[in-house]
Amino acid sequence: MTKYKTKTVPIDEIEPGMIIAQDIFTDMGQMLISTDTKLDEKHLRKLKLYQIKDAVIKEVVEEDSSHKNNLNIETSRKDRKKFQLFTSSYLEHNNSLKDQMMDISEGKEIDISELFSISSDLLDCVKHRSNLFNFLSSLQSFDDYTYSHCINVSLISYTIGQWLGFSKKELMNISVAGLLHDIGKTKIDRNILNKPGPLTNAEYEIVKKHSTYGFKIIEKQDISYNIKMAVLMHHERYDGSGYPLRAKNNEINNYAKIVAIADVYDALTSKRPYRDKFSPFYVIDKFEKEYLGKMDTRFLMKFLQNIAYCYLDNWCLLSTGEEAKIIFINKQMPSRPIVQIDNTILDLSQEIDIYIESVL
Repeated sequence: MTKYKTKTVPIDEIEPGMIIAQDIFTDMGQMLISTDTKLDEKHLRKLKLYQIKDAVIKEVVEEDSSHKNNLNIETSRKDRKKFQLFTSSYLEHNNSLKDQMMDISEGKEIDISELFSISSDLLDCVKHRSNLFNFLSSLQSFDDYTYSHCINVSLISYTIGQWLGFSKKELMNISVAGLLHDIGKTKIDRNILNKPGPLTNAEYEIVKKHSTYGFKIIEKQDISYNIKMAVLMHHERYDGSGYPLRAKNNEINNYAKIVAIADVYDALTSKRPYRDKFSPFYVIDKFEKEYLGKMDTRFLMKFLQNIAYCYLDNWCLLSTGEEAKIIFINKQMPSRPIVQIDNTILDLSQEIDIYIESVL
């Protein structure tokens, strides 16, 4: 007997031949397309005419649990191709950013448009933000983490800015702030930055100087003041526990607040030489428990709710060893979604001893 799983697909990704898993209705309650209908071009035109945003589609599940794969993304040919294009572009831009940051650290004038093209090219490779976070999670680790981290922080900062409703010009500057936030690390010993283990207290004090070094590198450049402040202040914390200024509350620049969230999220969800990467939901939980008093609550909650939704409909591995599908996000507790195991629905906000170990 053929087994199926369901997936919510945006209207612009629906193709002829897909099979509807749930009845589709208009806003007035009129049924447009019934369950088990195999879509054709006529159906697609009807969906667009009635401005249907998405549909639940059936996908065949092979007996060998084909909902998993080595890329941690959906196994469709289209997604694999997108990921390959994204990876190729990412590798090229990683090398480009390294060269540009070294040149800037030696006094070269910053070209905002040239820098932003790194982020915009990669964003163009992914139409939906859920794909972006899956793709970033699926990338292999890099020998020189600094530059890949800067790209990731740029892409995540841009996305947070979108969720917060920033203008296009501001989004470009926020993205560039993410790319440049760690430029001060070009002045720090690479052996310390790439050390395959935890830093000593003395080494950590050296690394902490990177935000000041970075600000001095770009201080006299003809770029947005907000970018400079993001470079200087992305390690400041709302309660005054950050560095280098020990700034508090609204003394912290808004761009710096955004970059700080992206910086921590990417650092924890990336593999490092001395530890494996953490699950996105582990990181969301960590934000909920440890960072609500350290980061701007409005910015942080907007991020947590939206990032959790990026993993809706994904399969995950629970701490019980069971595989489940994420079917609903709890707005008040994004780290504890509702999941489905076969025919069993499990609300993780009520099952405090069970957590999501990884997203598959």
